[in-house]
Amino acid sequence: MNHATQQNLRSSDSFGGRRAVVIGGSLAGLVAARVLADHFDEVIVIERDGIPDDLREPRKGVPQSRQLHGLLARGEKILNDLFPGLTEDLVADGAVSFDVGLGLAWHHLGAWKLRCATGVKNVCMTRPLLEAHVRRRTFALGRVRRMDQHDALELAASPDRSRLTGVVIRRRDGQGEPELLPADLVVDASGRGSRTPAWLEALGYERPEESTIKVQVGYASRQYRPRDPSKFSWKGLYVLGSPSDSRRFGCIAPVEGGRWMVLLAGLFGDHAPADPDGFLEYARGLPNDTLYRALLAAEPETEVFTYKFPAHVRRHYERMARLPEGLAVLGDAHASFNPVYGQGMTSACLQAVTLGEALVEQRRRAGQGEIAGLTRRYQAVAAQVVEHPWQMSTGEDLAYPETEGQRPLLQPVMRWYTGMLHRAAQVDREVLVQFVRVMNLLDRPESLMAPGMFLRVLLAARTAASPAVSAAAPGYAG
Repeated sequence: MNHATQQNLRSSDSFGGRRAVVIGGSLAGLVAARVLADHFDEVIVIERDGIPDDLREPRKGVPQSRQLHGLLARGEKILNDLFPGLTEDLVADGAVSFDVGLGLAWHHLGAWKLRCATGVKNVCMTRPLLEAHVRRRTFALGRVRRMDQHDALELAASPDRSRLTGVVIRRRDGQGEPELLPADLVVDASGRGSRTPAWLEALGYERPEESTIKVQVGYASRQYRPRDPSKFSWKGLYVLGSPSDSRRFGCIAPVEGGRWMVLLAGLFGDHAPADPDGFLEYARGLPNDTLYRALLAAEPETEVFTYKFPAHVRRHYERMARLPEGLAVLGDAHASFNPVYGQGMTSACLQAVTLGEALVEQRRRAGQGEIAGLTRRYQAVAAQVVEHPWQMSTGEDLAYPETEGQRPLLQPVMRWYTGMLHRAAQVDREVLVQFVRVMNLLDRPESLMAPGMFLRVLLAARTAASPAVSAAAPGYAG
């Protein structure tokens, strides 16, 4: 996209700021930069690594980049709104798109979900491929530039510390002294290890309150190539049990190059090992053997890569009594979810869009380029955006008795109804479609509690208890 095209994207509601600085060049930072380009004359992305635009290999700065990543339908829609034609380009480059209800075989609670068209599509690819496409499009914008191989050291503020004035940075090669990079707005998209709480404390503010749900997830990914893809009636496979019988999850997702990305994950110390034989044996111990048998019919193409995730963490900037003007926090720096639910990238996209909407509202309320009030307004709405995926992911994990964290008062009722939903989705298309839409963040969870849906769920769940339903398998003709 050239500079003239980018100019045309800037509406009369543009905030009209001079410079925004984004800390972090992964997907959250890239999407934030794209949104900010509609509102600032210049957007600078600070990144610790040196990243070629066309890099399609995992990089040091994203240690989990070799693992399976999910882009939910809502996230894909946002990315295509920001980068028109992105999905088509990804598919042309090998990504795989399929209807969730038709392409995904999903075994849960001892039975398979119904296989039918839902109208909800997922696009599967490796994270490096997605980031390469988004990175190339973002830095093609005339207003966005990058400062690779730089560390952000601290936030700079006005003499009374009420407003941020930029970021102090330093080259990673040790050459040169720390320097101030002035900015009207500083966006922290640096990830789970964000240093903003400590930086705020150094400026005389309190650290944000944190919500933590400890799950001790360990997961491992390995790429395979199926010997004969025609033997499988599915494109993707998801196998998990229930809190009463298993702590293991397994997933196969198709990625570019005709390969599978295979993820095995477990909670509370029951983690998949890194050795190939142990990886395969761990798959044998899943609640259903379909994934294990699929691996026997495929050739491994990489070693096993492991990663550990101790806890969901949510930082409540919206609850702080005081915040400096000119700050926005998004992505994993704001809320970090259990990766097995695939909500992180989509949540980051939602928060970036929220930031753009907050800038439009800021222009309307305060005038062009006036920053006062933006931080508080953005963080309040971003907290609402995060609530949906937070409830869904933590709600699943809080069903396990070993999970450490505050449980909602209605947790037993919520778990009972969620169990009914899962069972109903084995036999009722309408329930499955609505459930898939909520899982993909297209609709609010409340839609599953509407009176008509509630009755439908209860009736369908009774039908799903039939032994014939539980025995029906989707799939592997080998």
